[in-house]
Amino acid sequence: MSLSLKVHGLRIEYDSVSILDNVDFNLHGGEMVALLGPNGAGKSTLMRCISRALEPTKGTIFFNGREAASFSAGDMARQLAVVPQDTGVDFDFTVEEVVEMGRFPYRKGLRKDKINHQAIVHSAMEVTDILRLKHRSAATLSGGERQRMVFARALCQEPEILLLDEPTANLDIGYQWELLDIVSRLNREKKVTVIAAIHDLNLATLFFRQFILLAKGKVLAFGNAEEVLTKENILASYGVQASIFRHPLHGRLQVSIGKDSVRPMKNKASEKDKRVHIIGGGKEALPVLEVLWEKGYSLSLGPISQEDSGYDFARFFDIPVIENPPFSKISDEMYKQHLKLMQESKWVVLPPISFGEGNLRNLEAMEEAMAQGISGIVFGEKAESRDYSGGKAVSILKQLKEHGAFFVKDPEDVFECIKDKL
Repeated sequence: MSLSLKVHGLRIEYDSVSILDNVDFNLHGGEMVALLGPNGAGKSTLMRCISRALEPTKGTIFFNGREAASFSAGDMARQLAVVPQDTGVDFDFTVEEVVEMGRFPYRKGLRKDKINHQAIVHSAMEVTDILRLKHRSAATLSGGERQRMVFARALCQEPEILLLDEPTANLDIGYQWELLDIVSRLNREKKVTVIAAIHDLNLATLFFRQFILLAKGKVLAFGNAEEVLTKENILASYGVQASIFRHPLHGRLQVSIGKDSVRPMKNKASEKDKRVHIIGGGKEALPVLEVLWEKGYSLSLGPISQEDSGYDFARFFDIPVIENPPFSKISDEMYKQHLKLMQESKWVVLPPISFGEGNLRNLEAMEEAMAQGISGIVFGEKAESRDYSGGKAVSILKQLKEHGAFFVKDPEDVFECIKDKL
């Protein structure tokens, strides 16, 4: 059975200064939890209390309902393993010897037992990809290799609870992924309860399902990503404004911090003087959005669905956007909203998107706007390959050209067209 953990009323003080203040949470056995919070929030101190390396000023820790203080050192070592931040080795042991230290809690003095300790050591080194380093001096390893070695030692303890204090701190992005993938498999296949202090919030959301967010020594939030990773919680804990959105590829929540540690605000340019409207979204529109936003222009976008990558861009930068359900035709109301955004702009840009009967009215709205004096920019003169409306789109594009639309090849050309005219 997996080991459950209960932390009740935990308090740590140094010289009357509170480091942890009345920390409470319960973990069922087999959970995988990311411990979040800024430097100084108390993450490492909490880890040390759970592992009994530090005696709390007040409060109690329970494993399966039994007080942690009642476990012997040997019992604790068989129940719980720790991978600390500092993975330095003071003595000239080989990698294999360091990893083998994880088996000490299971050895019975000089008596032989039936457990194949060497096979467990070999397996731990194989899983962490350090078997090739088994005869190397631990003192000669890089930071990432040392981290793997200490992790392998922890695996040798065959723990029911694994504590990882910033396990990815000294690893490159490839090793970070591999290490957390190993941890995830250990949790999934052997039901090991995992608690890991993680600084990279976006990496944490890829591997963890439960989160504890600390702020000034207290549990600010505990739950799943949607409950914990909110703008309000990030501000309260880290002191920065953040944008929370779902990654367009894997759908997990992501946290983004804008320049100067604040959420990117609307450009300071006058809405009326520097507004550019972009029709549609997707990969065709993103390059235009990025170039014009970086140059300081106010933008609007649409119509697009919430699944469109341009939608995330618009929401992050507080850009006005018209939402339309996926694969839906442009309704009369949608047409009016779209035309209104164009009329509030100085320019309308048409990316190299394809046209069919469903979105042909976007072109019609652009034609109407240009007839009213709004300037237009179109990507690519040869639109036949993108016209799935039986020639209707090509016909409208010809009319746009007659209204004075500029035809360009790339996003920078858009900027060159409008920079002297706004």
